[in-house]
Amino acid sequence: MAAKASERFVWAVETLAIEPGDRVLEVGCGHGVAVSLVCERLGPRGRITAIDRSQKMIDAARRRNRVHVESGRAALEAVALEDADLGDQRFDTIFAFNVAPFWLEPNEALGVVREHLAPSGAVYVFWDARRQSGADLGKRLSERLLQGGFAIDRVLVKKLKPVPAVCVIGRV
Repeated sequence: MAAKASERFVWAVETLAIEPGDRVLEVGCGHGVAVSLVCERLGPRGRITAIDRSQKMIDAARRRNRVHVESGRAALEAVALEDADLGDQRFDTIFAFNVAPFWLEPNEALGVVREHLAPSGAVYVFWDARRQSGADLGKRLSERLLQGGFAIDRVLVKKLKPVPAVCVIGRV
């Protein structure tokens, strides 16, 4: 049995406001905790694609989400965002939590996101506010999304344990 999901993942998935038929992409899925939480909200037509650079993390995510993978509700792949072959897929929601390319190479990462975001979709970039205030972090993340061609829909700051977290929501 999987351990209880951390407060940050519960908050993140609640923030996404997943609808049963949504198509979701998680970038940097790690152990697949958010994948599990998203799948609980998806209906039979909904689907999450989750990617991570680490094969070890994808293997762990597959173990955690075996039932969701077998049902076709979840697809997991060990690949970096910029190398992912997503074909002509469009996603209603694309999200990431503490994923370096959104900070270090935002134009490249957000270019891929723009290409695969459905017309009415949104990108959610979450980050732990360990080293700076949530407001400052929200401003810096917003700047990156703006540079990547997104309009800022909202900036959320949530007091979580052990550290606060920020979410910047962008739309094309």
